Amino acid sequence: MFGQLITIRPYLDSDAPAHAEAVRESAASGQRWLEWMTEDYPEQESLSWLQMSQLALAKNVAFDMGMFDRYNQQFVGGIALNRIDWHYRVGNLGYWVRESCANKGIASEAVRLFAENAFEAYQLRRIELVIAEHNLASRRVAEKVGAQFEALARQRVTDNGQPCYAALYSLLPEDLR
Repeated sequence: MFGQLITIRPYLDSDAPAHAEAVRESAASGQRWLEWMTEDYPEQESLSWLQMSQLALAKNVAFDMGMFDRYNQQFVGGIALNRIDWHYRVGNLGYWVRESCANKGIASEAVRLFAENAFEAYQLRRIELVIAEHNLASRRVAEKVGAQFEALARQRVTDNGQPCYAALYSLLPEDLR
């Protein structure tokens, strides 16, 4: 998938060093929402994650992919469609952008591209974005792409390791038009 700012593609084993570096760079701010982010995140952990993502992709269980700068191919973040219910054609979309690339429109472009592809390629009817209530940056991304706020779900995600409310947003194909 190609946007103006980024390319989204499946992970390769060779992405592990850049992935690990981005996780370590982003851990100070990202660990609040993504507990697996640590300042000493090892490259081997990235390689394991990327290989697991490749396997899930091959089995159509989850679609975890990397976001790369369209021009210099720097790894800028990750995006995933998971928790897919094929019967109801619903999936969960999550994303993160490395700290040095934040606030540049990358996440909103990625969410739009990925959602458009999910609606077309996988015939999904609904995509959900489940975001910690106080993760205002991620909530702004959801709103910017046209996702509709539906509810606050109790103890749905964590904030600093503690159960917290999550803002539930939905995207339907017509929301992206």
